[in-house]
Amino acid sequence: MVDSMMDGDGGLSGGVDSGRRVLFAPVPVSPTKPLTFSHVKGLLWSDVLFRATALLHKTDFLWSWTVGVANAQTHGFWAHLDATRPGMDFSGLDEEDIGLLYVDYQRQRRERGGPPPEVGAPGALHPAGARVLELWAERWGELGIPDPGLRVRTPPPMSFDALVEVLSGYGLCLDHRPFDGPVYLDGTAHGFPLRRLAGAGGGSGNYLAGLLRELVPLVDAYDDVVLAFDRESLPDYVLVRHVLARLGARVSLVGVGRVRTGGGRPVSSRYGGWRGHTAAALAGRYLDVVGPRVYRLGVRLYFIAVLGQGDREVFREELVGRCMARAARLLAAADAGAGLDPGGPAPPPPADDPAPLLPRHARPHPHVDPYRLTTALLSRNRVPASRAAALLEEVYV
Repeated sequence: MVDSMMDGDGGLSGGVDSGRRVLFAPVPVSPTKPLTFSHVKGLLWSDVLFRATALLHKTDFLWSWTVGVANAQTHGFWAHLDATRPGMDFSGLDEEDIGLLYVDYQRQRRERGGPPPEVGAPGALHPAGARVLELWAERWGELGIPDPGLRVRTPPPMSFDALVEVLSGYGLCLDHRPFDGPVYLDGTAHGFPLRRLAGAGGGSGNYLAGLLRELVPLVDAYDDVVLAFDRESLPDYVLVRHVLARLGARVSLVGVGRVRTGGGRPVSSRYGGWRGHTAAALAGRYLDVVGPRVYRLGVRLYFIAVLGQGDREVFREELVGRCMARAARLLAAADAGAGLDPGGPAPPPPADDPAPLLPRHARPHPHVDPYRLTTALLSRNRVPASRAAALLEEVYV
């Protein structure tokens, strides 16, 4: 689903209409687990990047049902649930309950060994997935992120067969389906290893195929494409950038590191270890204490400015508390003179446009860098008070 920040006249709802068209596509999360701190970090980076960039350029947001929901990882889990827990009622479970079932499924799959099974798309949204998406809509609301269409089933604009045909025309695909073999993305002429798009059984392909089925039909409509992703997926996204560049697109990559919650290297949520380190747990500790606006700004200060883009910093609860206190002070200063409660409802948008602040935090990219913008907001005298108030309301809360 592509959401636009354009108003009814085709211009931006605030900010500078540069005439530049930007497509922003962050990698979606599969609805099989709770939103961990790593997911929260990615969501908040994406939200600030999109909202700030939309004040500079005509910016569309692509949330892909194909990549987020209609993928082998998710469908394999649902098939496992149907086989091992037929008729189970998921309506009373929370994200962690369903996430533990997913961790168990992944453990069993690793013990069996071999590649993940080729599973076709189900005819309808599985009850477990529906329950996770229902709860995620609440988490999005708590974080102050607009729902991108989590529960809106949208078919990809391009079939897998059409994708293979386009890629083959550019010498970027090896199609062994006529010989009952797999389909590969082929960038070997430019130093990339072969990357499988679909197994010998064909079908709709893996998540990489799903991503390209969304992006390839859209690239001609935009001046720039910005892709945000988990840094662990960097090799795949470098390959995607190469493919889209061969098709004439100008692509920027924004890799966001995971959050360390212990001394070791951060690992995928499929291994578990996230109890108490989830979006729901974080909201439970702070939201009712500080109020919605302070909470939304506080988590952005922590996950963007304190943790940074990489994964070197370890999660520290005391620093989250300090960010909440700093957020309260920033909002109180912004609301001073208006008689508004920082923990109450949002005030009317300030009249002072924050867009002139943004180009310096974007160069040389088409998108605004969330870290540079957020640290500037926190730095004394880097952002004029009147524009800081506008920036907070337009981008952060």
